[in-house]
Amino acid sequence: MTVHKLRSGQQPVGRGRPPAPDGESRADVLAPEPASGDVPFALTRIGPEARREAQRVLASGWVTTGPETERFEHEFAEYVSAAHAVAVSSCTAALELALRALRLPAGGTVLVPAVTFCGAAQAALHAGLRPVLVDVDPRTGMPTPATVSRAARACGCPQAMTVLHYAGSPAPVAELAEAARLPLTHVIEDAAHALGTTVGDRPVGSLSRATCFSFYATKNLPIGEGGMLTTDDPELAERVRRARLHGMSADAWRRDLPGGSWRYTVEEAGLKANMTDVQAAIGRAQLRHFDGWQRRRHALAARYEAALRTVPGLAPLEPATPGRHARHLYVVRVLPEYGTDRDELIERLAECGIGTSVHFIPLHHMPHFQRAAITPPGGLPGADALFPQLLSLPLYPHLTDRAVDRVCAELARLGPRRPTRRTAPPTGLRALVVGAGEAGQALARDLARTPQFGLDPVGFLDDDPAKHRVGDIGGLPVLGRLDDTGATVSAHRIEAVVVAIPGLAAARFRWVASTAEAAGARVRYLPSFIAALRRDVVGCDMRSLDVHALIGRPEIQVVSSEAGSTIAGRRVLVTGAGGSIGSELCHQVQAFGPSRLFLVDHDESNLHRLQLELHGDALHADDVVISDIRDRPRIDQIFRELRPEVVFHAAAHKHLPLLELNPGEGVKSNVRGTENLVRAAVANGTSRFVLISTDKAADPVSVLGATKRLSELIVQNAQQDAPPGTVFCAVRFGNVLGSRGSLLSVLAEQLGAGTPVTVTHPDVTRFFMTVEEAAGLVLEAARMAQGGEVFVLDMSGPVRIVDLVREYARSVHVPDVDIRFTGLRPGEKLNETLFSAQEHHTRTSHPRILAATSVSPPVAPAGLLPVLYGAAERNDTAAVRHALADLFPGFPACPPADQRHAGLADPYPDDF
Repeated sequence: MTVHKLRSGQQPVGRGRPPAPDGESRADVLAPEPASGDVPFALTRIGPEARREAQRVLASGWVTTGPETERFEHEFAEYVSAAHAVAVSSCTAALELALRALRLPAGGTVLVPAVTFCGAAQAALHAGLRPVLVDVDPRTGMPTPATVSRAARACGCPQAMTVLHYAGSPAPVAELAEAARLPLTHVIEDAAHALGTTVGDRPVGSLSRATCFSFYATKNLPIGEGGMLTTDDPELAERVRRARLHGMSADAWRRDLPGGSWRYTVEEAGLKANMTDVQAAIGRAQLRHFDGWQRRRHALAARYEAALRTVPGLAPLEPATPGRHARHLYVVRVLPEYGTDRDELIERLAECGIGTSVHFIPLHHMPHFQRAAITPPGGLPGADALFPQLLSLPLYPHLTDRAVDRVCAELARLGPRRPTRRTAPPTGLRALVVGAGEAGQALARDLARTPQFGLDPVGFLDDDPAKHRVGDIGGLPVLGRLDDTGATVSAHRIEAVVVAIPGLAAARFRWVASTAEAAGARVRYLPSFIAALRRDVVGCDMRSLDVHALIGRPEIQVVSSEAGSTIAGRRVLVTGAGGSIGSELCHQVQAFGPSRLFLVDHDESNLHRLQLELHGDALHADDVVISDIRDRPRIDQIFRELRPEVVFHAAAHKHLPLLELNPGEGVKSNVRGTENLVRAAVANGTSRFVLISTDKAADPVSVLGATKRLSELIVQNAQQDAPPGTVFCAVRFGNVLGSRGSLLSVLAEQLGAGTPVTVTHPDVTRFFMTVEEAAGLVLEAARMAQGGEVFVLDMSGPVRIVDLVREYARSVHVPDVDIRFTGLRPGEKLNETLFSAQEHHTRTSHPRILAATSVSPPVAPAGLLPVLYGAAERNDTAAVRHALADLFPGFPACPPADQRHAGLADPYPDDF
């Protein structure tokens, strides 16, 4: 392949370095971070975990093929559902070894796609065989049964065939084998692009006699160099294992172990094509992150597809058979309608700082293969037509959405001019309407002409093929089917998804909702399904979506798609899982694909309810844990047995007035419970621990605030002694709209009952956030944390409770709300703050998340906790308050006697 320089006339990236093997530029391997605005075609990053693993192997003294390679083989075989895996030096070596292991007659013919990497044909030649080139379908880039049959006739009777899953797209392996009149035992799959591909629902790796994978630096699982052969045939696996080390007898590497024998034999020709333990260590570490990287590749590909759909003359390759695409490459065809040929487009993009590539130069265009390979009579017209059109665009997991948008914008600019209609700038969240029927169309019209709803519709999802053929409904495009929810949300930067299908099954709705949330969007369905069956959709049904009017600012898109990398494939534990915040967090975590999600709570009823919501049944008992976080032996047992890698600690006592009356209980749960969890996390190798705190922890004057500040200090101090790779952090919530017992739920109850709305004081203010913002803040904090931070969402200014109450009443058509002022209760502030007087805030990599940093080092609470714990265990309320006052200047050692029970009869609309 050819990797093009970014800017014509400048020195190519990597000049002065030796050329990389396999015909690829070393810029792919060692490329520096791009200059501002540049979008390289490919960049490789070997993560810190992989580097640490490589260092571990180097320190072990065993760096060639050894135990680490053997472990990688077992893990990789399990991942692709194969019985055996043999690690080798490259995919080309794997292809050659696989063909050798078939023991075909010398000079036997092997069918090879005409559009493939030259190494695939070289592998056949090196194995003593002769390639027969197979033409491809220009629409898919891959052979068809018809072209395979024609190539088979050209050579009489082929002995074997290699099938390439081009760019990561699934190839119809069985159909092609049948067309070649070959059994699958004589088919070798070239899966250099296809780790993560499935043909139908079967993973590539166990479909044919042998499958060959590449771990080159730009592949889906980058190691640097390396390959893997997988097979279900133990005899073939053993042949390859011997042949990769000069044909030496099995277990030759073990002769250097204590008790090993120097005796070995060589029964047939082999080559030097083994993988080292250093490469294997990197591969094992990278494999743990593979699923998250694949989700990112799919999101980027969907973004390309959505943006380029409207550019005439650019056509993505079509799938050759059903299955999952691994998205190693994003290849488009530059058709005549585009108005600029492929080579000129490559140069113009390079001048803009955008790198591209071509995969591949057809084999029959190269002199060596013109002589060495067999070309069917009539030539290879499909490959000849396709090659001038092929263009591969940048695609790698750490490519940013902004970079993809820039590539698409340049492709649109350089393409044919199209008239565009002028549209008003959007005024609200970018909204996707699920359902393009009458309800969805009416809803989209209402949203578009009523900007105060705070939603700006950008398109529909619908499963009706007829609507896709129409393409444009009421001025909005049909962007995909319901199965495309996640990809569409990512590609179009969707911030809100509104379901407008009255008859949508509950299970299907849950799937759409969880998929949208995993991609970073929030989900609404208004009006309710039952109501939608009885009346037309009208704009007033959407008024509860107008969060801007209630909290004085737009909702913030907090969670990014990158947050999933912290969750995917890991063992995650959530305390307080049955609560409103904990359960919302579990829904979002579940959507990111953890390997296990453990739900911990002391309330079994809430856990049972959450199980039903997450799984549709309550049979996942092994993931549900009933426990009180105050029970240290039980917590130690849970962490020892479950060994969670990520912990979200949401369990707490948080009812402010009740904790003023029962401060010892707040200490037992919020302080000692947190300490129990932190100790267990450190002891059992938890890598990330996120504490959910409250803005009341800033300069606390309540038991809730003081105990939560202590829990923050425990987390921060744990970071100082934490082992490498362990990260502790905390997040402070404002008041959460939509959580159980929150202001909106209390308002709804009071207005519905016709009773006066209770507010503590005419001038009381609070910071507010939505449930989605709260859960997003937690997930983003887990992603960004380096250790010891306290993260806070930038919620702009505080909101007067009276103003929020009146705005909410207007939204539900109660214009004259009756408000009764009850007076501030003990521990309540007139105005909350996000940061204490001893803290300053700094910006983070997220534009709307701040980090609180103490002006002076935080007080280590460890020496003061025994006194506090002793008072709590004795249930000595006065002693608990005095201990808290000693810890926090400004905390009242004793509340005014005449206020101790003030307002407790009133609802408590102050939840976090």
